[in-house]
Amino acid sequence: MKRIDRVYEQLVDNWENSTLENILTDQGNSAQELADQLEVTRSNTSLELNKLVREQKVVKVKQFPVKYVAAESLLAIIPQLERIHLFEVQSLNEFLDDSLEGTQNSKEVFSVSQEIKKKNNPFDLVIGHRDSLKKAISQAKAAVYYPPFGLHMLLLGPTGSGKTFFANRIYEYARYENILDDKAPFESFNCADYSHNPQLLMSQLFGFCKGAFTGATEDHPGLVEKANGGILLLDEIHRLPPEGQEMLFYFIDNGSFNRLGESGIKRQAKVLIICATTENPTSTLLATFLRRIPMTITIPPLKDRSIKERVQLMKFLFRNEAKRIEKTLRIHIDVLNALLHTTNYGNVGQLKAQIQLVCAQAFLAHLHRSEEIDIRVKDLPEEIRQEWLYSTKNIERAKDLSEFVDVVTLIQPEDAIVIPRENFSEFNIYESIEEKVAALESEGIDSEQIHQYILTDLHLHIRNFVRSGNVTYNLDKFVDQEISALTSELKVLAEKKLNCRFDRRFNYYIGMHIDAFFKRGKNSGRLLSQEIEKVKTSHSLEYQVALLFREKIRERLDVELPELEVVYLTMLISSIETLDEKKKVSVLVVAHGNSTATSMVEAATELLGNAPIEALDMPLSVSPNELFERLSARVKSLESGKGILMLVDMGSLAMLGNKLEKATGSRIRTIPNVTTAMVLDVVRKVNYMDMDLSSIYASVRKDFLASVSLQEENRGKPKVILSICTTGQGTAKKLEKMLTDIIYESTDDSVSVLSVSALRLAKEIPKIVQKYQVIASVGTKNPHIDSPHISLEALIEEQGESVLRQLLNAPVYDETKKKERKNIVVRDLCEDTLKTYLIYLNPYHVTDMLIEWSEVIQEKLEQSFSNSSILKLVIHTAFAFERVLKKNELAYKETISGELHEIIELVTQTLTTLEEKLDLKICKDEKVYIAEIILEIIS
Repeated sequence: MKRIDRVYEQLVDNWENSTLENILTDQGNSAQELADQLEVTRSNTSLELNKLVREQKVVKVKQFPVKYVAAESLLAIIPQLERIHLFEVQSLNEFLDDSLEGTQNSKEVFSVSQEIKKKNNPFDLVIGHRDSLKKAISQAKAAVYYPPFGLHMLLLGPTGSGKTFFANRIYEYARYENILDDKAPFESFNCADYSHNPQLLMSQLFGFCKGAFTGATEDHPGLVEKANGGILLLDEIHRLPPEGQEMLFYFIDNGSFNRLGESGIKRQAKVLIICATTENPTSTLLATFLRRIPMTITIPPLKDRSIKERVQLMKFLFRNEAKRIEKTLRIHIDVLNALLHTTNYGNVGQLKAQIQLVCAQAFLAHLHRSEEIDIRVKDLPEEIRQEWLYSTKNIERAKDLSEFVDVVTLIQPEDAIVIPRENFSEFNIYESIEEKVAALESEGIDSEQIHQYILTDLHLHIRNFVRSGNVTYNLDKFVDQEISALTSELKVLAEKKLNCRFDRRFNYYIGMHIDAFFKRGKNSGRLLSQEIEKVKTSHSLEYQVALLFREKIRERLDVELPELEVVYLTMLISSIETLDEKKKVSVLVVAHGNSTATSMVEAATELLGNAPIEALDMPLSVSPNELFERLSARVKSLESGKGILMLVDMGSLAMLGNKLEKATGSRIRTIPNVTTAMVLDVVRKVNYMDMDLSSIYASVRKDFLASVSLQEENRGKPKVILSICTTGQGTAKKLEKMLTDIIYESTDDSVSVLSVSALRLAKEIPKIVQKYQVIASVGTKNPHIDSPHISLEALIEEQGESVLRQLLNAPVYDETKKKERKNIVVRDLCEDTLKTYLIYLNPYHVTDMLIEWSEVIQEKLEQSFSNSSILKLVIHTAFAFERVLKKNELAYKETISGELHEIIELVTQTLTTLEEKLDLKICKDEKVYIAEIILEIIS
């Protein structure tokens, strides 16, 4: 008998003659239980069980640990269940409730199911429910039970402490206790999204009726209506403006509301409101609003939770990674020790990112090995590993840790707990690693190089995670005003000496560091002497700037910074520079003939803008030695430190890559059979995508190999360009007309425009791809198909239309027509946006005035703004005028830099005419924000 048959037979035998209560209580068998019965490994048992799930013979119950039950056993025990539709469920209880709803003779099953469900309290699954979260859970239970409809709650805690997760658990608990109906709604709303537009906020919360504003073509219920009978979570409640708070407490007091634009109708809703904030509520919320939220619950930060809880949390995060990898993890105690003690994580998200990086590095090392992955200290990020190696407390900490974990902790994929209402559709880094390794292996790249490439990608992944974090740049909130002002001076000094420009991150990082130096009593950390010398040598220019910083600080604050602090400032300046590094992969196109390579490069740079790309034409008369010398010289001149991609026309040139690497010391990748389309693709990826040499090389090879098979597949199908739009009808129609004009001017082939709503994209795309040959897609959403996508923003810029015409093999085109088309689309985009959001001002009139004003600004500055920049400037300024009417103007709380003063003066002068025509006066702070946009455009 095959192993899979043995597993299935054992599973069926286990539940033969069982009762409904037994199967609902136990929820089936785990892989480990079956493995023990059959005397085979748990991993092999799990493998067979998952095959049986895919074959729809076994139902998988995704709890902790994962359980399995044969479909035929369920049908035998529960005769009311005629057939099974779902084979992966959260629990058998809810699965049966849904499956049997409305069927005859199901009352008994439903009654037993409800009784069993009573045993599963959602709060019992929360890590820390008996310790750090005990008080919070007790408060939440009291609030939920308070008559008649519960108490509204305010959750306090730092970013990433788990406030949203806790709100979900409150909702699950209320359903578990039958305080809320099983199908009661849970709605979530982020107040930051509409913090500067009270009217739009009102329409989102309370809905609007047909004709309430331009574009309101039908009645629309708000979140309060949708949450009726359930819970509404208001995240970042501190971003809710006073008008919004007043709207809410009127609803809390009366339980009634009106939709926007509605009169004479009082609507009713019963909603339990949970608010969440990271700020001090007394300084950000109205006292009248706070009085109506009687229950305040504090969620502790990660650093304040016990070692036991943090270990449980790490195990939980490792379980999730094991589930995604589908392999068993063997985690050595030193890894947990290092993660637990070497870094003070601000939130769970940071800890999760580090654990994912550790798992990814270990996964890469075990890619072609067993089903188990060893995670050791060598897999830790360098900074954590070094800190752990030099710590003198490791043995003592390991003893404390051994109370909660073994020397090696085993984490099985089946151990992962699937949390209800959580989103698990995020990017899977392990799948990405497998795909990239396979692609690189197919190119014959050795394993050591592959390992290095993937490690670089992993660190970029974590760097992007850090980049995407929300950082508050208003320094005055965090540091002394004198340090804040000094930091602004240091920024000007650093920019002058380093010949570069820093954004506001400089003020944040440098200011916080200097402030921390004073707060910690001027006690610096420790760096080894050889590390100090290495920093001085490798970042000599930044070190000189840090010495100037020391002089400034001595002057202003009468404090002498120690040498070690100067070194730390050097590292900090260097790190900030690295975040904004603009170096790109260089490209060298080499082709035989007098102008072949030059023609391709000129076409690419004309269409897609300047790039680090050069052409080398090779007349057939050139000798091999001369050819090599020319190539070496060109490679050396192009080298920027990011490597060089060589695109060549013949295989003989491709053979020179390794020899050139040895001669020049540059990293080189070579792709043969170069075409103009390939050069265009490479320039696009170099200019507009954050990709390293290996990524561009693998991507281009993959894309152009795929295009050959795609051409065969598409032969005979009608050709179309997809027009995708979610904006108003004006823009959609103009976009279709613009594309039709471009096709008419570019090709004699039969190519039509097919308009698709972005909202119906997922449903329509499979049918379209099957029926048509899609040359390109254009518009507001990328359909992610095997053809180029041109964004609406790119289309109204030069490069977007140029790429489209290139795809249609177009001849040289009329610049005048192109400019006219762009202006029309920009105007329509402005009108469509303003029609949707302006309440008081006439969008048509304002659009015309502000576009003319933007032209005046360009003339005064002797600059030509891109269309996307004009769009941004016009819309922001229109909203500024609207805020004057609403008496809700923005306040600028940061220090105004010297370069901004001139732009503010220009804005003030040029806006005077508009202010007179509209009879509206914009305040100085609003003008500073407008000036910031202009400065960003011209910088």
